[in-house]
Amino acid sequence: MSASITYLMDGPLCALPARRQALIERMAETLHARPDGLSGDREAVRVLLSEGFATIDVAMLVGEARMLAYQEIVAREMSKP
Repeated sequence: MSASITYLMDGPLCALPARRQALIERMAETLHARPDGLSGDREAVRVLLSEGFATIDVAMLVGEARMLAYQEIVAREMSKP
């Protein structure tokens, strides 16, 4: 049985879980650096596309990236003395 990889015009469709997780983390860092990206889904999409992320990746991962960015903000606030 051979492994198949789905390719789209923008490249592989999150073929590897490690690539997917790294991409989500980079997106979350971008959203955290630009607070206007956390105001809503549309703004997050706009910010990520303007930063050069592939359209298919943004469409598939924007929700997870926003959630991770919010988790980072909460973790930093909770860790303050």
